[in-house]
Amino acid sequence: MKIGMLLPSVYMGSKYKNKIFAPKQLFLSLVDGLVGRGHTVYVYAAPGTNTKAYLVEGHREFIEQDFISPKFRGLDRLTKLKNAHIATKTEYEIDLSMKAYIHGKEKKLDIMHSYHDFMAHYINRLADLPTVYTIHDPLPRREHLEYWRFKHFRNDNYIFISESQLKNFSGLVKSVGVIYHGVNTKKFSFGDGNQGYIAFIGRYIKEKGVVEAITASKEAGVTLRMVGDDAYRKLAFYQTKIKPHLNKGVIEDETFLGEADRGSFLRNAKALLFPILWEEPFGMVMIESMACGTPVVAYNHGSVSEIIKDGITGFIVDPDEGNNHKGKGSFIIKKTGIEGLVEAVKNIDKIDRSACRKHVEENFTVEKMVDGYERVYSQLINK
Repeated sequence: MKIGMLLPSVYMGSKYKNKIFAPKQLFLSLVDGLVGRGHTVYVYAAPGTNTKAYLVEGHREFIEQDFISPKFRGLDRLTKLKNAHIATKTEYEIDLSMKAYIHGKEKKLDIMHSYHDFMAHYINRLADLPTVYTIHDPLPRREHLEYWRFKHFRNDNYIFISESQLKNFSGLVKSVGVIYHGVNTKKFSFGDGNQGYIAFIGRYIKEKGVVEAITASKEAGVTLRMVGDDAYRKLAFYQTKIKPHLNKGVIEDETFLGEADRGSFLRNAKALLFPILWEEPFGMVMIESMACGTPVVAYNHGSVSEIIKDGITGFIVDPDEGNNHKGKGSFIIKKTGIEGLVEAVKNIDKIDRSACRKHVEENFTVEKMVDGYERVYSQLINK
Protein backbone atom coordinates (compact mmCIF):
# COMPACT_ATOMS: atom_id res chain seq x y z
CA MET A 1 0.00 0.00 0.00
CA LYS A 2 1.01 3.63 -0.54
CA ILE A 3 0.18 5.38 2.73
CA GLY A 4 0.28 9.06 3.68
CA MET A 5 0.84 9.71 7.40
CA LEU A 6 -0.16 13.23 8.39
CA LEU A 7 0.85 14.81 11.70
CA PRO A 8 1.16 18.51 10.91
CA SER A 9 1.85 19.78 14.43
CA VAL A 10 4.59 22.21 15.37
CA TYR A 11 5.01 20.13 18.53
CA MET A 12 6.75 17.46 16.45
CA GLY A 13 9.67 19.89 16.07
CA SER A 14 12.87 19.78 18.15
CA LYS A 15 11.99 23.15 19.69
CA TYR A 16 9.34 21.35 21.77
CA LYS A 17 11.47 18.36 22.82
CA ASN A 18 10.61 18.98 26.49
CA LYS A 19 6.87 18.99 25.87
CA ILE A 20 4.70 15.94 26.53
CA PHE A 21 3.09 15.30 23.13
CA ALA A 22 1.80 11.73 23.28
CA PRO A 23 0.98 11.25 19.56
CA LYS A 24 4.60 11.83 18.52
CA GLN A 25 6.24 8.53 19.45
CA LEU A 26 3.12 6.51 18.65
CA PHE A 27 3.03 8.05 15.19
CA LEU A 28 6.71 7.32 14.53
CA SER A 29 6.40 3.74 15.82
CA LEU A 30 3.41 3.11 13.56
CA VAL A 31 5.20 4.63 10.55
CA ASP A 32 8.35 2.55 11.01
CA GLY A 33 6.26 -0.56 11.58
CA LEU A 34 4.41 0.01 8.28
CA VAL A 35 7.69 0.57 6.42
CA GLY A 36 8.99 -2.66 7.93
CA ARG A 37 6.00 -4.49 6.44
CA GLY A 38 7.01 -3.31 2.95
CA HIS A 39 4.54 -0.45 2.49
CA THR A 40 5.50 2.83 0.79
CA VAL A 41 4.94 5.49 3.43
CA TYR A 42 5.10 9.28 3.15
CA VAL A 43 5.33 11.22 6.42
CA TYR A 44 4.12 14.82 6.56
CA ALA A 45 5.67 16.27 9.70
CA ALA A 46 8.29 18.61 11.14
CA PRO A 47 11.76 19.08 9.61
CA GLY A 48 14.27 16.59 10.97
CA THR A 49 11.64 14.04 12.01
CA ASN A 50 13.46 10.74 12.56
CA THR A 51 11.65 8.20 10.39
CA LYS A 52 12.29 5.34 7.97
CA ALA A 53 9.59 6.70 5.64
CA TYR A 54 9.82 9.43 2.99
CA LEU A 55 9.65 12.73 4.88
CA VAL A 56 7.81 15.77 3.53
CA GLU A 57 8.66 18.68 5.81
CA GLY A 58 6.66 21.63 7.01
CA HIS A 59 8.16 25.13 6.95
CA ARG A 60 10.91 25.34 9.58
CA GLU A 61 10.30 29.08 10.11
CA PHE A 62 6.82 28.39 11.49
CA ILE A 63 8.31 26.14 14.17
CA GLU A 64 11.25 28.32 15.10
CA GLN A 65 9.36 31.63 15.21
CA ASP A 66 5.87 32.85 16.05
CA PHE A 67 4.95 35.65 13.65
CA ILE A 68 3.20 38.80 14.83
CA SER A 69 0.39 40.13 12.62
CA PRO A 70 -0.62 43.78 12.15
CA LYS A 71 -4.09 42.66 13.15
CA PHE A 72 -2.78 42.28 16.72
CA ARG A 73 -2.35 46.06 17.08
CA GLY A 74 -3.73 47.41 20.32
CA LEU A 75 -3.35 44.14 22.24
CA ASP A 76 -1.08 43.80 25.25
CA ARG A 77 2.24 42.02 24.76
CA LEU A 78 1.25 38.69 26.33
CA THR A 79 -1.96 38.47 24.26
CA LYS A 80 0.00 39.33 21.11
CA LEU A 81 2.42 36.47 21.80
CA LYS A 82 -0.38 33.98 22.44
CA ASN A 83 -2.21 35.02 19.27
CA ALA A 84 1.04 34.86 17.30
CA HIS A 85 1.62 31.26 18.38
CA ILE A 86 -1.92 30.18 17.49
CA ALA A 87 -1.84 31.94 14.11
CA THR A 88 1.61 30.62 13.15
CA LYS A 89 0.76 27.11 14.28
CA THR A 90 -2.44 27.16 12.18
CA GLU A 91 -0.57 28.48 9.13
CA TYR A 92 1.98 25.69 9.45
CA GLU A 93 -0.72 23.01 9.70
CA ILE A 94 -2.67 24.31 6.69
CA ASP A 95 0.45 24.44 4.53
CA LEU A 96 1.64 20.94 5.42
CA SER A 97 -1.84 19.43 5.06
CA MET A 98 -2.10 20.94 1.59
CA LYS A 99 1.24 19.36 0.63
CA ALA A 100 -0.09 15.98 1.73
CA TYR A 101 -3.31 16.20 -0.27
CA ILE A 102 -1.53 17.49 -3.38
CA HIS A 103 0.31 14.17 -3.29
CA GLY A 104 -3.07 12.53 -3.01
CA LYS A 105 -4.40 14.34 -6.08
CA GLU A 106 -1.28 13.23 -7.95
CA LYS A 107 -2.22 9.60 -7.18
CA LYS A 108 0.93 8.99 -5.15
CA LEU A 109 -1.15 7.63 -2.27
CA ASP A 110 -3.78 4.94 -1.78
CA ILE A 111 -4.91 6.27 1.60
CA MET A 112 -4.25 9.14 4.01
CA HIS A 113 -4.06 8.70 7.77
CA SER A 114 -4.58 11.96 9.66
CA TYR A 115 -3.14 11.32 13.09
CA HIS A 116 -3.71 14.55 14.98
CA ASP A 117 -5.24 17.18 12.78
CA PHE A 118 -8.54 18.76 11.78
CA MET A 119 -7.46 20.62 8.64
CA ALA A 120 -7.62 17.37 6.70
CA HIS A 121 -11.39 17.17 7.18
CA TYR A 122 -11.78 20.27 5.02
CA ILE A 123 -8.98 19.70 2.50
CA ASN A 124 -10.01 16.09 1.97
CA ARG A 125 -13.18 17.37 0.28
CA LEU A 126 -10.98 18.57 -2.61
CA ALA A 127 -9.13 15.28 -3.10
CA ASP A 128 -10.63 11.92 -4.00
CA LEU A 129 -8.59 10.01 -1.42
CA PRO A 130 -9.84 7.76 1.39
CA THR A 131 -8.80 9.23 4.72
CA VAL A 132 -8.91 7.79 8.22
CA TYR A 133 -8.68 9.80 11.44
CA THR A 134 -7.41 8.58 14.81
CA ILE A 135 -9.21 10.23 17.74
CA HIS A 136 -6.87 10.76 20.70
CA ASP A 137 -9.07 12.82 22.99
CA PRO A 138 -12.26 12.16 24.99
CA LEU A 139 -15.67 13.36 23.84
CA PRO A 140 -15.74 17.19 23.96
CA ARG A 141 -18.59 19.08 25.58
CA ARG A 142 -21.48 20.18 23.39
CA GLU A 143 -20.49 23.84 23.69
CA HIS A 144 -16.95 23.14 22.41
CA LEU A 145 -15.89 23.80 18.83
CA GLU A 146 -14.54 20.25 18.61
CA TYR A 147 -18.02 18.86 19.23
CA TRP A 148 -19.42 20.91 16.35
CA ARG A 149 -16.58 19.65 14.16
CA PHE A 150 -17.37 16.01 14.95
CA LYS A 151 -21.05 16.59 14.11
CA HIS A 152 -20.14 18.36 10.88
CA PHE A 153 -17.78 15.57 9.79
CA ARG A 154 -19.62 12.69 11.42
CA ASN A 155 -19.47 10.47 8.32
CA ASP A 156 -15.68 10.54 8.00
CA ASN A 157 -13.73 7.42 8.97
CA TYR A 158 -12.71 7.42 12.63
CA ILE A 159 -10.51 5.03 14.59
CA PHE A 160 -10.92 4.91 18.36
CA ILE A 161 -8.14 3.94 20.74
CA SER A 162 -10.30 2.13 23.31
CA GLU A 163 -13.76 0.65 23.69
CA SER A 164 -14.41 3.15 26.49
CA GLN A 165 -13.67 6.06 24.18
CA LEU A 166 -15.93 4.61 21.48
CA LYS A 167 -18.75 4.14 23.99
CA ASN A 168 -18.45 7.74 25.19
CA PHE A 169 -18.93 9.02 21.64
CA SER A 170 -22.24 7.08 21.49
CA GLY A 171 -22.52 6.97 17.70
CA LEU A 172 -21.74 10.67 17.20
CA VAL A 173 -19.31 9.75 14.39
CA LYS A 174 -18.68 6.73 12.17
CA SER A 175 -16.28 4.21 13.66
CA VAL A 176 -14.15 2.00 11.42
CA GLY A 177 -12.51 0.20 14.32
CA VAL A 178 -10.90 0.25 17.76
CA ILE A 179 -7.12 -0.10 17.76
CA TYR A 180 -5.13 -0.04 20.97
CA HIS A 181 -1.84 1.80 21.13
CA GLY A 182 1.33 -0.27 21.18
CA VAL A 183 4.72 0.06 22.84
CA ASN A 184 8.12 -0.95 21.51
CA THR A 185 9.08 -3.50 24.17
CA LYS A 186 12.74 -3.32 23.11
CA LYS A 187 12.85 0.28 24.31
CA PHE A 188 11.12 -0.49 27.61
CA SER A 189 13.03 -3.38 29.10
CA PHE A 190 12.13 -5.36 32.21
CA GLY A 191 13.26 -4.21 35.65
CA ASP A 192 12.86 -5.30 39.27
CA GLY A 193 11.79 -1.97 40.77
CA ASN A 194 14.60 -2.20 43.28
CA GLN A 195 14.80 1.54 43.98
CA GLY A 196 11.47 1.34 45.80
CA TYR A 197 9.86 4.64 44.83
CA ILE A 198 6.42 5.23 43.30
CA ALA A 199 6.37 6.90 39.88
CA PHE A 200 4.05 9.49 38.35
CA ILE A 201 4.29 10.68 34.73
CA GLY A 202 1.89 13.18 33.20
CA ARG A 203 1.03 16.79 32.60
CA TYR A 204 0.72 18.79 35.79
CA ILE A 205 -3.01 19.42 35.54
CA LYS A 206 -5.87 18.53 37.84
CA GLU A 207 -7.32 15.87 35.50
CA LYS A 208 -4.15 13.75 35.70
CA GLY A 209 -4.62 13.25 39.46
CA VAL A 210 -1.22 14.58 40.47
CA VAL A 211 -2.55 15.97 43.78
CA GLU A 212 -4.13 12.59 44.54
CA ALA A 213 -0.81 10.88 43.78
CA ILE A 214 1.01 13.22 46.18
CA THR A 215 -1.56 12.71 48.94
CA ALA A 216 -1.61 8.91 48.58
CA SER A 217 2.17 8.57 48.58
CA LYS A 218 2.49 10.74 51.71
CA GLU A 219 -0.14 8.68 53.54
CA ALA A 220 1.51 5.44 52.43
CA GLY A 221 4.93 6.74 53.50
CA VAL A 222 6.50 5.97 50.11
CA THR A 223 8.69 8.29 48.03
CA LEU A 224 6.89 9.68 44.97
CA ARG A 225 9.04 10.74 42.04
CA MET A 226 7.15 12.78 39.44
CA VAL A 227 7.90 13.63 35.82
CA GLY A 228 5.88 16.35 34.13
CA ASP A 229 5.88 18.91 31.35
CA ASP A 230 8.20 21.91 31.83
CA ALA A 231 5.57 24.34 30.51
CA TYR A 232 3.11 23.47 33.28
CA ARG A 233 5.57 24.37 36.05
CA LYS A 234 4.91 28.04 35.29
CA LEU A 235 1.16 27.78 35.85
CA ALA A 236 -0.83 28.56 38.99
CA PHE A 237 -1.92 24.94 39.54
CA TYR A 238 1.68 23.77 39.85
CA GLN A 239 2.75 26.73 41.94
CA THR A 240 -0.10 26.38 44.48
CA LYS A 241 -0.98 22.67 44.49
CA ILE A 242 2.32 20.90 43.77
CA LYS A 243 5.34 23.06 44.52
CA PRO A 244 4.60 23.47 48.27
CA HIS A 245 4.94 19.68 48.69
CA LEU A 246 8.27 19.29 46.91
CA ASN A 247 11.35 18.07 48.76
CA LYS A 248 9.36 17.77 51.96
CA GLY A 249 9.67 14.14 52.95
CA VAL A 250 8.63 11.88 50.11
CA ILE A 251 7.84 14.13 47.12
CA GLU A 252 10.42 14.69 44.37
CA ASP A 253 9.96 16.47 41.02
CA GLU A 254 12.09 15.15 38.16
CA THR A 255 13.03 16.93 34.94
CA PHE A 256 11.43 15.97 31.62
CA LEU A 257 12.54 12.53 30.41
CA GLY A 258 13.09 11.24 26.89
CA GLU A 259 12.00 7.75 25.91
CA ALA A 260 15.21 5.98 27.01
CA ASP A 261 15.34 7.72 30.39
CA ARG A 262 11.61 7.17 30.88
CA GLY A 263 12.16 3.42 30.56
CA SER A 264 14.84 3.51 33.24
CA PHE A 265 12.65 5.68 35.46
CA LEU A 266 9.74 3.23 35.19
CA ARG A 267 11.59 -0.09 35.54
CA ASN A 268 13.31 1.11 38.75
CA ALA A 269 9.96 2.08 40.29
CA LYS A 270 7.94 -0.07 42.66
CA ALA A 271 4.69 1.01 40.98
CA LEU A 272 3.15 3.69 38.78
CA LEU A 273 0.37 5.85 40.22
CA PHE A 274 -2.28 6.83 37.67
CA PRO A 275 -5.19 8.33 39.65
CA ILE A 276 -6.82 10.11 36.71
CA LEU A 277 -9.92 12.25 37.26
CA TRP A 278 -11.21 12.25 33.68
CA GLU A 279 -12.22 9.74 31.00
CA GLU A 280 -8.70 9.07 29.70
CA PRO A 281 -9.10 7.44 26.25
CA PHE A 282 -6.01 5.25 26.66
CA GLY A 283 -3.10 6.26 28.90
CA MET A 284 0.13 5.33 27.13
CA VAL A 285 2.22 5.47 30.30
CA MET A 286 0.30 2.50 31.70
CA ILE A 287 1.55 0.10 29.03
CA GLU A 288 5.05 1.62 29.12
CA SER A 289 5.12 0.95 32.85
CA MET A 290 3.84 -2.62 32.59
CA ALA A 291 6.33 -3.31 29.76
CA CYS A 292 9.03 -2.56 32.34
CA GLY A 293 7.41 -4.98 34.78
CA THR A 294 6.12 -2.13 36.91
CA PRO A 295 2.50 -2.57 38.06
CA VAL A 296 -0.02 0.27 37.84
CA VAL A 297 -2.40 1.62 40.49
CA ALA A 298 -5.14 3.62 38.78
CA TYR A 299 -8.56 5.11 39.34
CA ASN A 300 -11.37 3.46 37.39
CA HIS A 301 -11.84 6.06 34.68
CA GLY A 302 -11.80 5.79 30.90
CA SER A 303 -9.88 2.84 29.48
CA VAL A 304 -8.20 1.80 32.74
CA SER A 305 -10.20 -1.42 33.14
CA GLU A 306 -9.36 -2.40 29.53
CA ILE A 307 -5.62 -1.99 30.05
CA ILE A 308 -4.97 -3.16 33.62
CA LYS A 309 -5.80 -6.70 34.74
CA ASP A 310 -6.93 -6.09 38.31
CA GLY A 311 -4.81 -8.03 40.78
CA ILE A 312 -2.56 -9.33 37.97
CA THR A 313 -0.82 -6.27 36.51
CA GLY A 314 -1.80 -3.77 39.19
CA PHE A 315 -4.86 -2.57 41.06
CA ILE A 316 -7.93 -0.64 39.91
CA VAL A 317 -9.46 1.65 42.52
CA ASP A 318 -12.87 3.33 42.47
CA PRO A 319 -12.35 7.09 42.84
CA ASP A 320 -14.69 7.66 45.79
CA GLU A 321 -17.63 6.21 47.70
CA GLY A 322 -20.25 8.27 45.89
CA ASN A 323 -19.08 7.54 42.36
CA ASN A 324 -21.36 5.13 40.52
CA HIS A 325 -18.81 3.46 38.26
CA LYS A 326 -19.37 0.48 35.99
CA GLY A 327 -16.88 -1.61 37.98
CA LYS A 328 -17.78 -0.36 41.44
CA GLY A 329 -17.35 -3.01 44.11
CA SER A 330 -15.95 -5.60 41.70
CA PHE A 331 -12.26 -4.84 42.21
CA ILE A 332 -9.85 -6.43 44.69
CA ILE A 333 -9.29 -3.15 46.54
CA LYS A 334 -12.62 -2.36 48.20
CA LYS A 335 -11.64 0.95 49.71
CA THR A 336 -12.21 3.95 47.49
CA GLY A 337 -10.48 7.25 46.78
CA ILE A 338 -7.18 8.04 48.52
CA GLU A 339 -7.70 5.20 51.02
CA GLY A 340 -7.97 2.78 48.12
CA LEU A 341 -4.80 4.11 46.50
CA VAL A 342 -2.91 3.74 49.79
CA GLU A 343 -4.12 0.16 50.30
CA ALA A 344 -3.16 -0.71 46.72
CA VAL A 345 0.35 0.72 47.17
CA LYS A 346 0.81 -1.25 50.38
CA ASN A 347 -0.17 -4.46 48.57
CA ILE A 348 1.80 -3.84 45.38
CA ASP A 349 4.44 -6.46 46.23
CA LYS A 350 1.78 -9.12 45.66
CA ILE A 351 1.87 -8.36 41.92
CA ASP A 352 4.14 -10.55 39.78
CA ARG A 353 6.17 -8.12 37.67
CA SER A 354 6.74 -10.73 34.95
CA ALA A 355 2.94 -10.93 34.50
CA CYS A 356 2.91 -7.19 33.74
CA ARG A 357 5.50 -7.61 31.00
CA LYS A 358 3.71 -10.64 29.55
CA HIS A 359 0.38 -8.76 29.44
CA VAL A 360 1.92 -6.03 27.29
CA GLU A 361 3.70 -8.51 25.01
CA GLU A 362 0.39 -10.27 24.35
CA ASN A 363 -1.86 -7.23 23.92
CA PHE A 364 -0.13 -3.86 23.52
CA THR A 365 2.84 -4.09 21.16
CA VAL A 366 3.67 -1.95 18.13
CA GLU A 367 3.24 -5.08 15.99
CA LYS A 368 -0.36 -5.54 17.13
CA MET A 369 -1.05 -1.85 16.56
CA VAL A 370 0.34 -2.07 13.00
CA ASP A 371 -1.80 -5.17 12.36
CA GLY A 372 -4.90 -3.21 13.26
CA TYR A 373 -4.12 -0.23 11.04
CA GLU A 374 -3.17 -2.44 8.09
CA ARG A 375 -6.53 -4.13 8.36
CA VAL A 376 -8.44 -0.83 8.38
CA TYR A 377 -6.42 0.63 5.50
CA SER A 378 -7.09 -2.43 3.33
CA GLN A 379 -10.81 -2.34 4.07
CA LEU A 380 -11.13 1.35 3.14
CA ILE A 381 -9.01 1.07 -0.01
CA ASN A 382 -10.95 -1.95 -1.24
CA LYS A 383 -14.26 -0.30 -0.38
